[in-house]
Amino acid sequence: MDECKLRAANGVPDVTCDGKGCTYWRLVDQLDLTADDGDRSGCAIQHFALLAGENTCIATWLLSVKERVEGGPTQ
Repeated sequence: MDECKLRAANGVPDVTCDGKGCTYWRLVDQLDLTADDGDRSGCAIQHFALLAGENTCIATWLLSVKERVEGGPTQ
């Protein structure tokens, strides 16, 4: 599977992408966002261009949200 782009943007490379199990894909499904193309392959962060412009503050915040939702460590 691919590398987690969100973790890589936060200086944590070589972590496997969660794929469809990612918090952000689950959120898309929960909100029933039918406006997107329905493709759930690859990185949700990339799919929705959430890191456009390589804003490190946004990347840090998105990772902290993901880790809090998943009950993992925050950085």
